[in-house]
Amino acid sequence: MSVDLGRNVPLQIQRQLRKECFFGCALCGSPLLKYAHIVPYNRIQAFLPENMISLCPPHYDKYDNGDFSESYLRDAKRDPHNKLHPQDAFFVESQELVINVGKSKFINTHRVLVIDDFDLITVSRDNGKYFLLDINFFDRINNLIATVLENSWVSENSVGWNINYSPQKFLAIQNPQRNTTFEITMENTELFITAMMYYNNSQIRVTRDEILLNENEIGIEFKNSVLKNYDVAIAAYT
Repeated sequence: MSVDLGRNVPLQIQRQLRKECFFGCALCGSPLLKYAHIVPYNRIQAFLPENMISLCPPHYDKYDNGDFSESYLRDAKRDPHNKLHPQDAFFVESQELVINVGKSKFINTHRVLVIDDFDLITVSRDNGKYFLLDINFFDRINNLIATVLENSWVSENSVGWNINYSPQKFLAIQNPQRNTTFEITMENTELFITAMMYYNNSQIRVTRDEILLNENEIGIEFKNSVLKNYDVAIAAYT
């Protein structure tokens, strides 16, 4: 189980497994996911949904260390955390998707942050309920170090990343060594995004009050505004 096969799992199987576990880790409900083979891949040489389970990165690391038995994983697959505790899933049942970034409020605008025509943060929903995140993390010299694609997590390695989820409150992704953070917080039915990221050798900092690109504020024209059905929330060039 030492080889990370997450990036090779076909997208349709990822989606099937995500829905099967009610859009969360089968063991804890966290929305960031990797996909594990209950019977090791090297024994069956196939991606079989009935033999796979959705796990958050911390629980995937424990699986990779051999901490979970086959029977334990099969029990979790049959009765995943969010099936038993549906209130712990990362979702909101509201007609509109409301995202706050800087001092701006965007409604039904999925592409949250675009730099040099490249999407760094996108937020959507599956079936108008469960949040789906697309995030691209780069280091200071523009190496891609981690991605989130429809909540599926892939990183260059698991060392240095801290992922914390508090049900119906926040999801935080941090890598102190890389000075990289992303946090999405739920307050009532609205989302608030803060982040420290990099792209094209430039630093992007998102707070509750402003959005800075290399210490220059961007998105000023949208501050203290409510905007609906935009193609892109915040776009800028380095």
